[in-house]
Amino acid sequence: MWSASATAQCPAGIPSGGNPSCIPPGAWPQNAPSQQAVPRERWESRWGAIATDAPNAALGTSTGMKSKRQAERQALSECKKRGGSKCILDVSYFDQCAILVTGDKKYSVHTAISVERAAEIGMRQCSNDDTNCRVYYSNCSVPQLVP
Repeated sequence: MWSASATAQCPAGIPSGGNPSCIPPGAWPQNAPSQQAVPRERWESRWGAIATDAPNAALGTSTGMKSKRQAERQALSECKKRGGSKCILDVSYFDQCAILVTGDKKYSVHTAISVERAAEIGMRQCSNDDTNCRVYYSNCSVPQLVP
């Protein structure tokens, strides 16, 4: 604890602020020049989705959408436009990447931070119980900087 004598050693007109050393003029917040707040960057998530009708080999996708609902609707609509009669939503995702891996028997959908990581996961899974595995579709839906 500082004694009153330690704080009283500052020259006249310079406050001690309870410190043994004096606080120079302009260092007090009320004496500091006002600073405007620096605007912070603002990012908005972006959504994507994959919908399929496997028996009819129809694929619908979306990316860069502002909402999950919008992404899902667009993927389902695109699937139907491409010949799907019983399109199902396989995945919806935001701020990441998605892939569709297909083999001779089936397909699977995966998401990850990058296409490469999603493909690694999907290809490993496919090769465990299928043949002729390949990435059929890939895309990313990344966040967008907004003013």
